[in-house]
Amino acid sequence: MTIFLTILAGVCTYIIGQLIMKLIIEPIHEFKKAIADISHALIEYANVYTNPGVTGEESEKNASNILRKLSSQLNAQMFLIPCYDTTAKYFGLPPRKNIAESTKYLIGLSNGVFKSASELATKNGEKADKICDLLGIYSEKKNED
Repeated sequence: MTIFLTILAGVCTYIIGQLIMKLIIEPIHEFKKAIADISHALIEYANVYTNPGVTGEESEKNASNILRKLSSQLNAQMFLIPCYDTTAKYFGLPPRKNIAESTKYLIGLSNGVFKSASELATKNGEKADKICDLLGIYSEKKNED
């Protein structure tokens, strides 16, 4: 009987561990990966969104598509995390409000890469900084001040 209980306890432990991995840990990992992808894109496409209308139609279209895709991905990944508000506190994730704002700024950034205006370049840079603040992305420029 003790062998049966030991095996049952092992199987239950394995099942609970797998449930925690699939329902909580993996969605959080994917969410943090989405934030990392946004950080990467903000650096990679900085020359495009801070110089709208200068880098060429193909690079502008590519940057716009990537930024829009990342906005959608970030929003979708948040909904995969169960009880997001509670889970965010325990795992140090940005609040739901910050996610909603950052997705708006990412969409605005993706729309702003096509127009040529000097003030738009400044606004795009400010949007990128705001995204970093909202998502908790380290920004060298911000920390120099």
